[in-house]
Amino acid sequence: MTADPAVVVAGDALIDLTPTTTVRGHLAYEPHPGGSCLNIAVGLGRLGVPTAFLARLSSDAFGQMLRTHLAVSGVQGGYFVDTDDLTTLAAVHLRDGQATYSFHAVGAADRGLLPEHLRPLPTGAALHLGSIALALEPVASTLEGLMRAEAGRRVISLDPNVRPGLIKDREAYLHRFEGWLPLVDIVKLSAEDLSWLYPDRPHDKVVAGWHAAGVLLVIVTHGEEGASASTPVAAASVATPSVAVVDTVGAGDAFMSGALAHLHERRLLARGALQSLDAAGLTELLETACLVAADTCTRAGAEPPRRRNLAALSPRAPQEVTLSLADLVERARALAVPGQRHLLGITGAPGAGKSKVAQDLIARLGSDLAAFVPMDGFHLSNHTLITWRRRGRKGAWDTFDADGYVHLLRRLRDQEEEIVHAPDFNRDVDESIGSALPIRREVPLIVTEGNYLLTELGGWAGVAPLLDESWYLQIDEATRLQRLTYRHQRHGMNHEQADAWARTTDQANAVLIAQCMPRADLVITMAES
Repeated sequence: MTADPAVVVAGDALIDLTPTTTVRGHLAYEPHPGGSCLNIAVGLGRLGVPTAFLARLSSDAFGQMLRTHLAVSGVQGGYFVDTDDLTTLAAVHLRDGQATYSFHAVGAADRGLLPEHLRPLPTGAALHLGSIALALEPVASTLEGLMRAEAGRRVISLDPNVRPGLIKDREAYLHRFEGWLPLVDIVKLSAEDLSWLYPDRPHDKVVAGWHAAGVLLVIVTHGEEGASASTPVAAASVATPSVAVVDTVGAGDAFMSGALAHLHERRLLARGALQSLDAAGLTELLETACLVAADTCTRAGAEPPRRRNLAALSPRAPQEVTLSLADLVERARALAVPGQRHLLGITGAPGAGKSKVAQDLIARLGSDLAAFVPMDGFHLSNHTLITWRRRGRKGAWDTFDADGYVHLLRRLRDQEEEIVHAPDFNRDVDESIGSALPIRREVPLIVTEGNYLLTELGGWAGVAPLLDESWYLQIDEATRLQRLTYRHQRHGMNHEQADAWARTTDQANAVLIAQCMPRADLVITMAES
């Protein structure tokens, strides 16, 4: 079942014609899906946020290209409006890696969105609007009406993404823009946009006026110099990560999708929650959004990254801490918020103590607050492993049903079922037991543990985006190997067999898992009790 969208993006959808080579003295152009709002929807979909796109799309070949691009990026199409009108074209002109545009939009598909094309939006979903869709009629009036109808009912974000070449009357546009401000909760724009709108006013005074008008969060991007953000009570700024820039097409849109994805993942995409952002929260938001934008600049065209590609690029190392079980219980308790659902993942090499820590957390928190889901419940059966000639490697990443595990985590996150039955693993018989662990919908915290929660091999890449927090447990090698040998002996191996398995099969897995340590939120050494 497809999850209801957490964000609905409404606006422009077009084809960017990007210069490639010169043919017989003439510049040749290559078509790429584009449009600021479409790019933001694609960016959100690739970052794992349930997203729907509201736009009028052509049935022509370019329109089919747009539909395919949205679909393969995970964007829901239930709000598409079909038409035979032609797709808007935007010719991209690059100079020193910077993009300018000329638009061909008269009578085009996305421009013709009318009020009768609109459908009721899902309860709780945020709404994002912006760009040329708010500068061209009749779509501008349609979306302005939608903005007014939804103001106060959901978070509304706005990115004007000003295109001066399309705005015939600057003063009229500015007047209209200022009328939108009391209706929206988030405004993101570039420093160039701000200077064009208010050429004679200090930026900080302008932003302060927007907060006074009711805007909860203002974000200003400064290109290669980074970005800044503010609420009525806090402010922060960060630098741009250093990357090899191919071009900047779509960077601002990628930044916006990164910001909205971060807010969604932190349960902050709600009007009350936005007001809780402090300087540290704003810094985290900006660092995430800048990372997404910087990664996009490493590829030609508006090609935002998928979430699994970002962890290795992050300039932030995981926080390494020494904590007691009591400390971990309190950190887990903060995630166990009644009425919400959070997933905590505990990983580390074989023998690191993951199962014990997870089970101790459940025992301390109680079954009303937390439930345990072991990754080991998704071991493939011994019969299957023998058939596939993998029995001697049991415990390796490809000896589990990774896709089944991801599917279960999604069901648990969606909370659509009264009870979800998870499998367990019995070490005495060395087999999984299906449907052994009933997980009630009202339990707020799911604690799951296993070796491969942060790996990107095969279906495992789908796990990390579903976790609200991830812990990597580390211990000294001698203790870890001693634990493993003892475990294998308890379950039937003699000492030589157990020691050999710990130093070969288990060790190969440990090397793979250690590479995932930088993706964890915390790297934990357990304090001696």
